Amino acid sequence: MRVRQWFYLLPVFLLVFAISWSAPADVGPTYAVRNAKIVPVTGPVIDKGTLIIRDGLIEAVGAADKVVIPEDAEVFEAEGLIAYPGLISAHTNLFLEEAAAPARPTGEAAPGPAELMAGAAAQPQSPQNADLIIFKNLKPRKSTLDGFLKAGFTTVLVAPNRGIFQGQSVIVNLNGEEPGPMVVKNSAALHLNFTTNRGGYPSSLMGTIAYIRQSFLDADHYATVQTFYAKNLKGMKRPGFDPFLEALIPYLKDRKPVVFQCNNYEEIKRALKIIEEFKLNAMLTHLNEAWRDSDVLKKAALPLLVTLDFRPPNGSKYVSQGEDLRKKAEAEIYPANAANLAKAGLKFALTTFGLNDAATALKNVQTAIKAGLPKEVALKALTIQPALFLGLAQQLGSLEPGKIANVILTKGELFEDKTQVDKVFVDGVLWKF
Repeated sequence: MRVRQWFYLLPVFLLVFAISWSAPADVGPTYAVRNAKIVPVTGPVIDKGTLIIRDGLIEAVGAADKVVIPEDAEVFEAEGLIAYPGLISAHTNLFLEEAAAPARPTGEAAPGPAELMAGAAAQPQSPQNADLIIFKNLKPRKSTLDGFLKAGFTTVLVAPNRGIFQGQSVIVNLNGEEPGPMVVKNSAALHLNFTTNRGGYPSSLMGTIAYIRQSFLDADHYATVQTFYAKNLKGMKRPGFDPFLEALIPYLKDRKPVVFQCNNYEEIKRALKIIEEFKLNAMLTHLNEAWRDSDVLKKAALPLLVTLDFRPPNGSKYVSQGEDLRKKAEAEIYPANAANLAKAGLKFALTTFGLNDAATALKNVQTAIKAGLPKEVALKALTIQPALFLGLAQQLGSLEPGKIANVILTKGELFEDKTQVDKVFVDGVLWKF
């Protein structure tokens, strides 16, 4: 009888052993942030609340007199501090090693994304980088990490920035200098840019548009042939393998996100035509001239990733018609872009694209607010809105139980001139800088 009992219990013991064997050995710390003002973003503000962090996740959020603090928690008294979800930049080019830029004359404005792309295109390069997984190129640096964390950013999307089909981006938490543990989502999106390739094909804008269209047409045909062959393995010659077209298939057929970089309002229209033609699951980025196409964008109803870089793009009339107009555009016209989009009823995320200095990005948020952008819209555009666009709303973007514990504590309200970030938790670990 006992032998028979042990026989039946053996699978149970094996299951328990397997679970214990597969459980991660490193369990994160437990913290209690007590008596802070908590701004969950997706719920009402808690004037005096407690937030519990355990093993990288938010365990509890609520009024201080209703949340029980675990015995094993390290307690932070946060009287006078405000807790926000960590900020998200849904488009950056961080941690990518680039060739040094030539020195600029004193007083000359730094090049924006469009100018950088134009400069990159001056050297012959392959426009076919769709199979580039940019994660492999990440080289995080502590100085850059510290700068973004001090500004309250805990998550960024890192996108490639070379060629027309630039490659596939990665979303990372800023939790250290080792790329692997940073990854939240790899191959997050495919990125395209309407650049040209001086010294190679395509060397004109019309050629670039034709090249993008033909690439998607070729990928569609390539997928059809591959599917047919898979059903007729015997008696059919094996079709050739093309890594570029192979990389496009998930974005063309499976509706993985495609991000079009629109450096001016004309490129918005070009992108929308291609998106409609191939029924792509698309987002638009850069967009510092989006206010000029707000009606078109409202009708398209696509996710908008709006840069906080207020420099007019290369070729804009605000650049070509003199220095005074350029300065006026940077100080008044482009900072009002987000406010105008909000007035038009458009939802958007704000990004640091083109600004490798996060402190400048925060100052530009303040400038946008002074130009009419509501503070609550600005906060959502750097938290829950990018999380929604990037498919991460169940993990990031607000302070809710079960979400990743990316939390910032500030002295003063976010986006105020004298506000400082006091503490930052990334993946539930207190970051010291």
